[in-house]
Amino acid sequence: MNSPRRGSLKTVFFWLTFSILSVLVIATSSLATRVYRVEAAQDLEIVAAGADSRDAGPEAPRLRGRRLVDEPRIALPDVRDLSQAPGLKRARLRIDLDRFLARPLPCCQSPRAGARIPGASLLISQALDGMDVYLNGVWVAGLPKSNAETRYKWYRPLQVPLARRLLRPEGNQLTIELTTWDPYLQLAPVYIGDLATVSYIFELTSFIGSSLANASNVFCLLAGMFMLGAWLASHKDGAVFLHAGATTVLWSVLFTLILLPYVPAALIPLWTWAQYACLGGVVAVLTLFIFAFVGEPLGRAGRVALFSAASFAALAYPVLGTRGREWLDVYWLPVLLVFHLFACSRLTLHVARTRSRTAMSLLFQSVLAQVFALRDHNAVVQLIQFPMSDAGWALSHLLVTPIFLSHLSVPLLLFVVAQILLTKFQTNVKRIRDHNRILSDTLQQRERELLVSYNRQREMENEAAAQGERDRIYRDLHDGIGSKLVTTLFSVRDRDIDHERLELRLMDALKDLREIISVTEVQEQRTIHDILFTYCSNLDEALSRADFQIEYDVPDGPEIVLMDRLAKEVMRIVEESVANTIKYARASRLSIRMAVPQDERLEVQIEDNGQSSEAQRDAPAAGAGADTDTDTDIDPQPGGDTPLSGGTGLEGLRRRAARIGAAFQFERTAQGARTVLVLPLLAPAGEESANESVGDCSQSGADALPLS
Repeated sequence: MNSPRRGSLKTVFFWLTFSILSVLVIATSSLATRVYRVEAAQDLEIVAAGADSRDAGPEAPRLRGRRLVDEPRIALPDVRDLSQAPGLKRARLRIDLDRFLARPLPCCQSPRAGARIPGASLLISQALDGMDVYLNGVWVAGLPKSNAETRYKWYRPLQVPLARRLLRPEGNQLTIELTTWDPYLQLAPVYIGDLATVSYIFELTSFIGSSLANASNVFCLLAGMFMLGAWLASHKDGAVFLHAGATTVLWSVLFTLILLPYVPAALIPLWTWAQYACLGGVVAVLTLFIFAFVGEPLGRAGRVALFSAASFAALAYPVLGTRGREWLDVYWLPVLLVFHLFACSRLTLHVARTRSRTAMSLLFQSVLAQVFALRDHNAVVQLIQFPMSDAGWALSHLLVTPIFLSHLSVPLLLFVVAQILLTKFQTNVKRIRDHNRILSDTLQQRERELLVSYNRQREMENEAAAQGERDRIYRDLHDGIGSKLVTTLFSVRDRDIDHERLELRLMDALKDLREIISVTEVQEQRTIHDILFTYCSNLDEALSRADFQIEYDVPDGPEIVLMDRLAKEVMRIVEESVANTIKYARASRLSIRMAVPQDERLEVQIEDNGQSSEAQRDAPAAGAGADTDTDTDIDPQPGGDTPLSGGTGLEGLRRRAARIGAAFQFERTAQGARTVLVLPLLAPAGEESANESVGDCSQSGADALPLS
């Protein structure tokens, strides 16, 4: 909905900018009216470097040395080809000031005849090779000139105020002396006018040709380094940044070399070669940048031709003679710009297809860069002469002034790259927002799935815990209470028992039942000796009779308290083993012995003289699996089902022993059967392993606390 509105705002902004620039150009052109251009000079002399420096000065009528040019009158501006005389050249010319000093200013009242302009000043738009300016034989201004050891090149104007006390009624002449190492001698336009106007033109020209150029160099260097860094950070889509960064860096180096005012004479060939290399690199890389932008890579043949043309000057300059270098200076750059022109044509087609504003900006910058490059080249070699008005000064006079304007087009390239960066930034921001939204939705979905999975897992864990608790209760009921009930049942069945003892045994079984189903675990405080001795004495009292004798041996040794549930687990194994013997063995003697060899392990041995085998005693486990069985009665009958049936058998006892880290063994002997339980003991004194294993009934060994 906002697209038409944004388009109208951009149109208004464009026309507002164009109007402001137009007003600035018109205002600049209209202000510089109180000035005249010096059309001609007299007595131009140019000699080779054989002249002695003492010949300089207005008093020497003629320069000594091999004369190259001697003309009585020349038009300004002027360009002289001096390539036939390599090395240092000296030049001198004169300007007659009287007719300019007597000329009235358009904005002032007409002065009386012969009156001189008050506050007049001379402006040399570019004092390129350095010069000394003399007014009537008196030195009034100048810039350092080249000599045999040093080459000076100044891309800046020179203002020469005409002091009133130096003017003579009989006539006034201005003498200019300069030297050059270049194959071309350029005499820039010269203006004379009132001090305010000349100062304004001087400052404007100095700003465009020097200050703005230096600022552009620094800006391009920093921006180019930034773009090269962006390319290093993203090789995937950084070809545009590579070419743009290389272009601006090379451009900065090129203009730094061009505007370098001081170069030792011995380094002039190297300095010239470096300019050719940088200029060729700039055009080549800028061309590749355009092709990379439009997405049409230059073919292999095109690349070879482009780099061959770009490197031709740098390769040919050291071996070319005077005439070859003259040809190189005039024609090499226009030929090289043909490749850039071809790239601009492809960019024009891209603009026609896409209507992209960024592409339009790049096309405008490319065309402007090519126009300024051809203009700068023409300002140096003067292939085309542009007419100039004698009165007034406008920005159009910069077309013929030997001042470089190409640096004005390069910052536009940076704005184009900035547009590309902003476009990529906006695209990346949009992509990140989309990814964040997708990630947020995915996380919410995963949270819901995890919540469902957690609830299911919790239900499964609760069910597993409940099942484990049921199994524990079943094992404790079977191995503990079951064995006690079996003993009580046998005592009631085989002999008379008074009600008081029967009540005590049933209360003891009820107490065990309460402990089994109690949530709070009862911590055992008695030693294993006391527990086993009490059990054996109760068993002897309950079952001993004429045909069934119980023997037990619980020696007095180091008293040992089994931690946590270990004592109960050991007693459950003993009780179940005794119950199996009573139910299946048909024994007449039962022996229970405990020993603690070397305080390292607890051994409990149960022997009987029964006749049943291990298979018979383990029959319940084989018949009903790991945890259920179908025991036979004390007098087994086929298919019998009595209250004594149901147990875990020998296999269940082995698993219970394994859970506490004990070894369980049942074997037949010549006299009957033997059951052995061996539980390793870990002394806690000085041993970390005993402390670490407290509370774990499945450890390899039992935690025991010896009591004195």
